[in-house]
Amino acid sequence: MDLLFAGFAGVLIGALTATLILLHVFQKRADRDLIERRLWACFDYRDCLENLEGAFAQSNGDPRVLEQAWHQVSAFTREFRRTSWLFGPELRLRLEAIITEIEHERRSDDGSGARAGGRAAQLLCEKGREIDGLIAREIDVQTREHRRLRFFPGLGIGRET
Repeated sequence: MDLLFAGFAGVLIGALTATLILLHVFQKRADRDLIERRLWACFDYRDCLENLEGAFAQSNGDPRVLEQAWHQVSAFTREFRRTSWLFGPELRLRLEAIITEIEHERRSDDGSGARAGGRAAQLLCEKGREIDGLIAREIDVQTREHRRLRFFPGLGIGRET
């Protein structure tokens, strides 16, 4: 009878161990998927705001360039509102503060275009640089996290140098 209980205990311990290993693997895979989603969101943000400064430098005061820049910023804010849940509160709050400033400038424009050109272009360039810096840092952090050893850190298996 004791052998039966010992065998049953062995089976339970084995099943528990296998379950814990599987849960660990699934958790790491979920973490990796979240990191990949964050990276894709950052790349999408960069695509939305690509080369605002360069466009303004080559525009020679063309109001269509400013309108295109506003369109790009609107695309960025839409994308940010859809995917901001992926990021931590610090980055989310910093980007929301920048977006609020940009939206305030957009609303303060009376539509006549009298103030729109210089000030709006300068603000969009400054905020675009600020956003790009935040996104670049987040990409670096997430890339390092993605490359980090995922399983059995004590063994040093698969560690990138």
